[in-house]
Amino acid sequence: MKMYTSRWFTTGAIVLIISGCASSPKFVAVPRDLDRSKVTLQTIDLTARDYSFTPDVIRVKPGTLLRLVLKSTEGTHGFRLGDFGIDERLDEGREKVVEVYLPTPGEYGFRCSHFCGLGHFGMTGKIIVE
Repeated sequence: MKMYTSRWFTTGAIVLIISGCASSPKFVAVPRDLDRSKVTLQTIDLTARDYSFTPDVIRVKPGTLLRLVLKSTEGTHGFRLGDFGIDERLDEGREKVVEVYLPTPGEYGFRCSHFCGLGHFGMTGKIIVE
């Protein structure tokens, strides 16, 4: 039986941590019983490019249905809003639309979920509901 080196063990541990395999959504992105005619819809264009999102801070009022039009303009990226179970691959030049209902005040972080290079881990943003 071949012994695994500590290097392989460390690499495996890092991959598990990065993938967030133990995390699960805290909220439903859009509840099935949401009456869309009674909530405010706000649409934001969110662009991913090398190591940044534009905008990287999104502010909405409580009770908003937020529609994000996601697009990568430089390479392949990802968009992960883990609290709501959203994780989308963003291929360059293609749009994806995701929606999330934000009923109460709070802050929700998002990040790039597709490794895109040395600046990948700093590619983050947040949605602020106030």
